[in-house]
Amino acid sequence: MAIPGAQLYYEETGRGAPVVLLHGHSFDRRMWDPQVVELARHYRVIRYDMRGYGLSSVPVEGQQFLHADDLYQLLQALHISKAHLVGVSLGGFVAVDFMALHPENVLSVVSCSGSIYPRPGPEEPITEAEIARRRTEIAQLQARGTAAFKSQWLKSLLKSSGPDSVRSAPLLRQMVQDWSMWQPLHVEPRVLLGHSLVPRLQAHPVQVPLLLLAGARESAARQQDNETLKKLVPGAQVAVVPNAGHVANLDNPAAFTQAVLQFLATL
Repeated sequence: MAIPGAQLYYEETGRGAPVVLLHGHSFDRRMWDPQVVELARHYRVIRYDMRGYGLSSVPVEGQQFLHADDLYQLLQALHISKAHLVGVSLGGFVAVDFMALHPENVLSVVSCSGSIYPRPGPEEPITEAEIARRRTEIAQLQARGTAAFKSQWLKSLLKSSGPDSVRSAPLLRQMVQDWSMWQPLHVEPRVLLGHSLVPRLQAHPVQVPLLLLAGARESAARQQDNETLKKLVPGAQVAVVPNAGHVANLDNPAAFTQAVLQFLATL
């Protein structure tokens, strides 16, 4: 699908109200393999590769964009006026950003391990010092080798997984292996609202059904972010996915899918 500045690869299946699935960093649409069939029994399910991931086009250094704006353009191109959004990690941040920017286009949001991104947003331009630091980091990464980087990255992902990570390991390994690594190898623009999210929600409150999930083994900081965001969105709910870590939809697919379906059924 062509949108301004990019080509986004997407897939859809099922019928009903649209549910858009948003993947995590270093992953792609395949992370939703355990959920698609069950969700498609009840909904029109759309999953896509965000710009810079999977089969979608890569960004261009120096050109600013937001993942939430890409999502808006995709929905417009698909003639979808409102959708349920479900995201994990990076996808969770994007779903929450979209809720803050385009609440009129949201039916509900489920965000897992991705609520408040603790970094500068686009209103804070990238400084020359930051660019120089990133160039140094990129050179060090290239000297070390991408294979070593991916190996360490995968190890950290599996370490943060639940006790049944042996089930999720093959898909995680395949997605990380296929990842282009554009982000760590380039000076990435500010693709999330970051520090501007909370002030925006305070200035422009939204009333969107919101479920904030976290794996039981997720970091305390991520769980605290959920509690912080809950206070900013009236009626927001917080829940824990048992036997799961950062990538809860893969660590415990059945419990994650059940939590999403139960939440959507109440709307």
